[in-house]
Amino acid sequence: MIPTDMLDRGFAIGPLKGKAAFLPGGFRSFTADRDVIAAQNRRYPHANWGGIRPGVLVLDEDPRNGGDLDNLHIDVKTLTVRTGSGGRHAYFEHWEPVRGKLARHNGIDLKTWRTGYTVMPGSIHPDTGELYHIEVDAEIAPLPKELLPLVEAPRYEPQPTRVSPDKRSNGLVDKVASATGGGRNAICYWAFCRAFERGGEQSLLVAIRNAAIGTGLPEREVETCLRSARRTVGSAA
Repeated sequence: MIPTDMLDRGFAIGPLKGKAAFLPGGFRSFTADRDVIAAQNRRYPHANWGGIRPGVLVLDEDPRNGGDLDNLHIDVKTLTVRTGSGGRHAYFEHWEPVRGKLARHNGIDLKTWRTGYTVMPGSIHPDTGELYHIEVDAEIAPLPKELLPLVEAPRYEPQPTRVSPDKRSNGLVDKVASATGGGRNAICYWAFCRAFERGGEQSLLVAIRNAAIGTGLPEREVETCLRSARRTVGSAA
């Protein structure tokens, strides 16, 4: 079912197989052109739908991993979707870069139009068979200021070199390998930045990558940290 209510809210959408965007370009091919969407719906009548909107940040609650939006004590009313797995998507207006997961709170991912998409209401969860539906029908509110420290992307600050290269390199890998929970993204990004500061030796980058994956951090997120660190250090230089 085409999520016309989300189209009316300014979202671009695209068909999904389960929860995966399968058209060329992935979620970057999502569109708000209703003629194109109607043609896609005719071609893929049983598809789910994903969506993005510039300037929108989604707090993606996953109860299976301990996520609970109630722990944030959010006191503003905003568009909220109940997912087919029992979690919630809380939509907020926020334009600045964000980290991958909410700081200090397990089980809450952060999604923006830059990095991904959310499954739209009206879709069916591929595992549970349950419907995604709007639970709080409201305008998308600005992100509360008290949440800014929890969502802001880690800041890059160059650090002077004071110890031997081998010791520093082993320390980076060890730091990543011991990371847990929602802090893994930030530590992985930090370690890649330090590695690029030291010349970006391939063996060190591979060691950091393997250590991050060993903590359970998805390979996709590790690669995102790597690309972000390369851009950040390159720009600073």
